[in-house]
Amino acid sequence: MSLTLILEIVALVIFAVAAAGWAYKKTDLVAVGLAVWVLAILLGRFSHINLSTLVLILAFVAFVLAAIGWRYRKVGLIAAGLGLWVLSIIVP
Repeated sequence: MSLTLILEIVALVIFAVAAAGWAYKKTDLVAVGLAVWVLAILLGRFSHINLSTLVLILAFVAFVLAAIGWRYRKVGLIAAGLGLWVLSIIVP
């Protein structure tokens, strides 16, 4: 079992817990699950840093900030992180 697979399983469990309606203080569990999932993807990409990897790191930061409840005006950080994630897929 690789660390990437373990992180993906942890993300799946976090998504299941969030779907069941559980919560932990002000932590957004969906954002935590997305951050763990992006971290699992990032582990395989650290050997070759390119623009796509840098954008994915920005998505990870957006998810972490959303998970801890940080807000910036009316910007939805989960949506921004998902947009960055898609951009990292599109950018070669």
